[in-house]
Amino acid sequence: MSLAKPREGKSFGFHIYSDSSDEYTLGNPETIIWSSIRHLCSASAARGLASRIYGLSKRRERDAAAWNIKLYIQQASEFYEAATSAKPNTAPLIYYYAFLNLAKAVCELHRPLFHQREESYAHGLGWKPDTKKLVDLSKEFVTVRGKGVWHVLWESLMGRPCPATNRTSLSIRRLFSYCPEISAEFRRVFPGPVPLLELKEPAFLYDKAQNEAWIRFSVERGDLKNHGISGPLLVRQIQSPRSGYVEVKAKDSEDRTFQSVNPKKLNKDDTPWSVMERDVAAFNLIASFGRGREMKYSIPLQTRLPLPLPQLIVSYTLLFWLGSLVRYDPHSVHALMDSEYWILIDGFMTQSRVWLLELFEWAFYQTETTLCTAR
Repeated sequence: MSLAKPREGKSFGFHIYSDSSDEYTLGNPETIIWSSIRHLCSASAARGLASRIYGLSKRRERDAAAWNIKLYIQQASEFYEAATSAKPNTAPLIYYYAFLNLAKAVCELHRPLFHQREESYAHGLGWKPDTKKLVDLSKEFVTVRGKGVWHVLWESLMGRPCPATNRTSLSIRRLFSYCPEISAEFRRVFPGPVPLLELKEPAFLYDKAQNEAWIRFSVERGDLKNHGISGPLLVRQIQSPRSGYVEVKAKDSEDRTFQSVNPKKLNKDDTPWSVMERDVAAFNLIASFGRGREMKYSIPLQTRLPLPLPQLIVSYTLLFWLGSLVRYDPHSVHALMDSEYWILIDGFMTQSRVWLLELFEWAFYQTETTLCTAR
């Protein structure tokens, strides 16, 4: 049976969050991101954000959120600054405490008075070294433990209860594979394709006459073949309870194209993004920069993980492990620095760590900001 032609509509681009912007800077992007995050140390800015984006209508909740966010961000900033002058064998632990405080600030916006909950005083993850042998990165894992910041952060990003049970294991090697900014380093250590399926020309489309919006995207046939994934299997991975996808005729014979089965009607205050928000969330997309500074998006193939992990959670979990490694097993840190794996860890600390900072900024403002240097 021949495939149907794709629906025609006006493209509104594509992004993960409710808003998006392109910004250029003459300065250090890392400094600019921190300036944006520290803006929330202003009580009026934090209260406005809590009300406008997070719907905190009660004054007590807004005031508490503003005060606690200020405390968390100030401490995060000081930890981060201290980590920048630390050596590689100690910096990961200090950076982790910086991001732990940013995680608590995000949780505070999603869970008012989070600081009064038991979860705010537990990491939610655990790791300890084997006293009889050095770490083998290819075999290491962290364990979900109890309920802590990690769980509430996951729920804040995914919008549903975290299904991870106590003692759930997360493979360190597998987590590294979901960091596209260090995919070249990963392939040097672990040959073969990384489990990321890049989307081609994803777009929100709108038909003004029908007042309907839908999603369309393509993937390369070769990528599907390399990962051993059929079209129906891909659709099952990304469909949401209220929407699925159907294959349509592609412009390029090397691609396979899919679009929403059922377009969504727009009400008075809707936008093409707002009616497709839940559908985008179901993709659990990983964002990265393309060669032309454009944003590109990939579907993480996470069938070997016990639960889906957002991009921010992937890097946050890795940083927890690296911090624990530094704290509890300096002998393994020393051995790793002289191993083939160090290029992966070094790449993570110099590249993924900065990208994680930007992902936290996106999470605070619910805005996908593409920040590039103008030089």
